[in-house]
Amino acid sequence: MKKLLVAILIMVSTQLFAQDTLREFRGIWVATSKRIDYPTIATTNSETLKQNYLDLLEKWYNAGYNAVVFQVRPAADAFFESEIEPWSEWLTGKQGRAPEPYFDPLEFMIKETHKKGMEYHAWFNPFRAVATIQYADVCKDHISNTKPEWFITYGANKYFNPGIPEVRNYLVRLIVDVVKRYDIDGVHFDDYFYPYPVTDDNKKIIPINDTDTYKKYGQGFSNIADWRRNNINEFIRDVYQAIKKEKIQVKFGVGPAGVWRNKREDPDGSETNSLSGYDYLYADVLTWLKNGWVDYCAPQVYWNIGHVYNDFEKVVKWWDNHAYGRNIYIGIGAYNQENPTTGWSNPNEISNQIKITRKYPNVNGVIVYRSTTIVKNPLNMVNNVKQLCFNQKAEMPLMPWLNVAPQAPETEIVKLQNQYLVYLQKDKKLSSYDSIIYYSVYRVKGKNPNFTPSKSNFLKNIYDNDFSLFKSRKISFRKKYYTYKITATNGYNLESEPSNAVIIKYGRKDVVE
Repeated sequence: MKKLLVAILIMVSTQLFAQDTLREFRGIWVATSKRIDYPTIATTNSETLKQNYLDLLEKWYNAGYNAVVFQVRPAADAFFESEIEPWSEWLTGKQGRAPEPYFDPLEFMIKETHKKGMEYHAWFNPFRAVATIQYADVCKDHISNTKPEWFITYGANKYFNPGIPEVRNYLVRLIVDVVKRYDIDGVHFDDYFYPYPVTDDNKKIIPINDTDTYKKYGQGFSNIADWRRNNINEFIRDVYQAIKKEKIQVKFGVGPAGVWRNKREDPDGSETNSLSGYDYLYADVLTWLKNGWVDYCAPQVYWNIGHVYNDFEKVVKWWDNHAYGRNIYIGIGAYNQENPTTGWSNPNEISNQIKITRKYPNVNGVIVYRSTTIVKNPLNMVNNVKQLCFNQKAEMPLMPWLNVAPQAPETEIVKLQNQYLVYLQKDKKLSSYDSIIYYSVYRVKGKNPNFTPSKSNFLKNIYDNDFSLFKSRKISFRKKYYTYKITATNGYNLESEPSNAVIIKYGRKDVVE
């Protein structure tokens, strides 16, 4: 029987866990396009880039967030080492130039984020290739130069043409490459599919120049709009299936426009008056939810409570009614409080919005846009949210459609000098369903092998494979016996049954039973 040595540092914690755990996704969008959030300056200096991220991570953690949604691919470029696309100009100031001395930012960010017990979701802009053509730094081997036939120019930007099957295959391959090589918790898309409409001087929408592609690939579709939606539908389906085939525990989520369709456009639409993602971006989110092609949906509900056309709670309620069994995380436009207009001047606007999301059973959390707002803390927003909403730690929401819990770990605790080591024993290689994200340690006083793990006896979650149990000489217990159990939690936040109980007698001669 193989033994996996797991060193566990136990520290008393008030964190809720187990059967009565508070579960809520508390994400924060971190935009890198044009250095909106990170890095604060373009530099090749590795230490500066690392420290910049660590400083921001500390602020997110202290503000109560438990997930980072980081833009790793803003425009067919990379914030990670890639043989497919070049280093991003928004990272080092020049496309194709790596940090010096060399380090892989994505690998570094994932590791540091996990140390905080937070999830890391890699945010991709799948179809944007060159942002602001006039000013963009595009290297000669960029895909827009090597495969110019794959692209359409619209407005100031250049986009991959979603109607070309080879384009969609290329993008799926690129995403799976990241899933395969990095320990990310999720893949995330925002609202950019087909481009947002651009108008001419007469305020008429300029058409997208993909009619030739439609003629070549649009057989069976009576209109170009349905064909475009089908292209995006197939892409979303293929991405989901490819991710699950590679690592089934990696979540896939999309942050679409806040309005699927308005009621004036569709009887099933929301009572809103806003741009429809279905009609203008060709994103049929309800089809993705109904077919189970996403694990979560994070609509960008960037309006205030009581908005005259798009009231925040009405939009949240609509998404709650259209979850189709998937998780809904509401995207909150906290950036509006940086320059507050009508409806955003209330210091408690964001905390009130979070409270509203908790009223709806299919809404499992929020993602706040954006990191810079958290740093600026307008109207004392961060402190208000921490005090009124994030005053308890929260574990990730469950995904009940993926209901395979990991195996209970078998434990053995042995003493080595004045330090206890915990061995977690595994008889066989775990399946991808059982991939362990973290272990949890529970302890009760006395000899009580039948105790049930709960928040009252929870000690700590462990994310590393390299940790140590407390040193006995530093512990002063009034009672001699303590009983321990350990559980394992997988990528779907499903917790195993507890391990066998281990009893330790503390005294001059510590004994493991």
